[in-house]
Amino acid sequence: MPLNVYYLDDEPDLCENFLDTFNSADIKVTTFIDPQEAVKAIKNSPPDLLFLDYRLPGTNGDKVAQSLDPKIPKFLVTGDMEVQTAYKFIRIFSKPFKEEELVSLLSRYKSGLRAA
Repeated sequence: MPLNVYYLDDEPDLCENFLDTFNSADIKVTTFIDPQEAVKAIKNSPPDLLFLDYRLPGTNGDKVAQSLDPKIPKFLVTGDMEVQTAYKFIRIFSKPFKEEELVSLLSRYKSGLRAA
């Protein structure tokens, strides 16, 4: 069964890049550009991992993370490394992210290891 990964970012190009880079037979990537649509999908079918952009229209990744099941592993992706979050993300990745860091993380989760 593939690892189910959701990626929320209001920039369509970044969503497309994430999908093209990480979607495979072992990893099923679903992307969202609308926070409300993403929250609805996450509540209906929780992912194995969730990546959230910080700056989103009408909200931010911090608020989205707080509104969801705490059991879902959440990672923040942001271009602003000075951002202050109230939610304790497993890890914060800077934009542009280093592909090898995410490949390593996804591989560990796919193999059952949960360390970030």
